[in-house]
Amino acid sequence: MADAKKNSQRALSKAYPRTEEGLAQLLHAQLYFKYISLYIYYMRDGINRFLPEPMENIKPAGEKYDEVDELVKTVVNHTGALAGDPETNVYHAKVLRLEDAEQFFELKDNLDLGELPNNIIPYEHARRILIENPENIAVIDCVCRTLRGEKGCYPRDVCIMIGDPWVNWIMEHTPELHPRRITQAEALTILCECHERGNVHAAFFKDAAAGRLYHICNCWPCCCTALKAQNYVGAPMFGGSGFVAQIDAEKCVKCGICVEHCNFLALRKNEDGGVAVGEGLCKGCEACATKCPAKAIRFCLVDESVLKPLDLKTLS
Repeated sequence: MADAKKNSQRALSKAYPRTEEGLAQLLHAQLYFKYISLYIYYMRDGINRFLPEPMENIKPAGEKYDEVDELVKTVVNHTGALAGDPETNVYHAKVLRLEDAEQFFELKDNLDLGELPNNIIPYEHARRILIENPENIAVIDCVCRTLRGEKGCYPRDVCIMIGDPWVNWIMEHTPELHPRRITQAEALTILCECHERGNVHAAFFKDAAAGRLYHICNCWPCCCTALKAQNYVGAPMFGGSGFVAQIDAEKCVKCGICVEHCNFLALRKNEDGGVAVGEGLCKGCEACATKCPAKAIRFCLVDESVLKPLDLKTLS
């Protein structure tokens, strides 16, 4: 056990350059990954005051967290101060269609796409894809769901870590997240089940993760701290999938089910009972189409000079 922890720490350290900035990011990474429950707790605490209905927020307890409480809070405040603008935001996600998300769990070789252009990841910082040992995958409990206690949604094991050094480090250092290794086939099953529930598939990037993609989450707006920040605080946490919803008025039966299941508050009912898509709000997560009984919703490509899908088939 001790050797495994040391090896995972060594591997994590190698992901960062031996510069002042690199060492600062490594420290941030260890605070984020090891104490992620406390990290997200303080993120949620910061946005709860702006929400029409604050989320339940149970602070992680124990000596492990007490020792770093003020340090984690300081780092979260710094990250939060940068989150309001895509030019400074360093912690964000790219929405993926199901077929785009699935490609990450079909890789057999290492993948290095370098730093992706802004029309794929619409942020200035943290947009590199480097996946080493892509068949090394683990699923962990969603911290956002867990922090809501009994009111948090189930299932909770829906956050998927992919590749080195993230998986090995999480397995050795965060037992409270109930990490377990899974196969690529199991990861694909989790994606499909979450898709049927109407979750958002999101590839998360962070400066503290060496500016790289490190996990794919399946987010629900009732629990997800990032979605709450996007929808109610205006923080640009999610870049669109490259597609937007269009309603076929002739097929639409005006049931409003799609409005209820829109993860980004992008759909609204018109005076005649039909549905309109709010300009700039739809992120193309496909949840509304999954739930539409009349199959009246299709997705159209955004202008590719502005936003493209994260489609590994066309990028590799």
